[in-house]
Amino acid sequence: MTAVQAKAAPSAGDIPENYLALYQKAGAEWNIPWNILAGIGWIETHHGTLQARGVHSGENFAGAGGPMQFLQPTFDRAAVDGDHDGATSRYDPADAIFSAAKLLKLHIYPGGSDAELKSRTLTDAQIHQSIFSYNHSEAYVNDVLAAANRYAQGGYTKTSANFAGMECALGISAMSSSFGQSIADGAAYYARRDQGGPNPSRWVGRLIPYSWGGGDLDDGPSYGIQQGAYTKGFDCSGLAWHVVYIASGKKIVLPRTADAMYESNKGVKVPRDQLAPGDLVFFNGLSHMGIYWGVYQGKHWFVEAPDTGQFVKFSVLDGRSGYVGALRVTPPADMASPSPSSSDWIRAMPPLGAGTGGDVT
Repeated sequence: MTAVQAKAAPSAGDIPENYLALYQKAGAEWNIPWNILAGIGWIETHHGTLQARGVHSGENFAGAGGPMQFLQPTFDRAAVDGDHDGATSRYDPADAIFSAAKLLKLHIYPGGSDAELKSRTLTDAQIHQSIFSYNHSEAYVNDVLAAANRYAQGGYTKTSANFAGMECALGISAMSSSFGQSIADGAAYYARRDQGGPNPSRWVGRLIPYSWGGGDLDDGPSYGIQQGAYTKGFDCSGLAWHVVYIASGKKIVLPRTADAMYESNKGVKVPRDQLAPGDLVFFNGLSHMGIYWGVYQGKHWFVEAPDTGQFVKFSVLDGRSGYVGALRVTPPADMASPSPSSSDWIRAMPPLGAGTGGDVT
């Protein structure tokens, strides 16, 4: 596609590597130039790094939410399960970016089937029209196209992944204060919310069952083996296997079973009175394990996938029988220091008229 003309060129920021991959994958699947999706993502929320209400949770003043700033009814109309986890959420970057690609096609071909929409190639004029439908402002269209053109010309750097607010398979916050906290946040993302227990803001939004042998490194919940063959979820070690892998930027692959994890060289043993969020805790002769989350209302909590017929949940560690010990996973070399603070991710606000332009999306 030739570059769509824009009158000005507001600075377009660098792109986190996971967002870049999503823009490119969604663009290829839905036959939309990836740089157009990236231009929208930059103007809307700076690729999910903007620290503003409605980016990772809640809604902005106009009711828009998520990295691509969807109104919920609009998202419902265009929702795509971008990461194939069986659920859709406007706060999940994969779902939001793939849904934005579909929406750009729906603006031009309303009512088209997915196959039909994917087969259509938009002209420059149709792209301009579709972006205008995304947010009814020529200033917004101009800013998106200027950013998109810069991206098309290679005017960006691929930066480290932004897991802030990310759901589903990448539901781990790299905005946490440490690698361990990122592990804890990832485990908590899948845990059932119960009265009296912790209630972090990021949640998968559904119950994740125990599945013996369940848990995929990249995709999270998966079908298990034997009694877990027909249940999509996690077993106790599968949950830790997945969240540590994602929190490490896909650099650490733990052994698959609880006993092998505990005996591995992937971390250091820590005393019970020195537990920190993200430490792996082990029970029952190393046949069971969980992920330590932290203190809530005076109690120490961990996340576990307990047994067949139950769901991933928060449990109280205090007084738990069968405790064996804890392993603190050693972070990758480039994560040895705390993860970026929120201020490290904030970019300059977009020009007046662009804003977090989801007020009409």
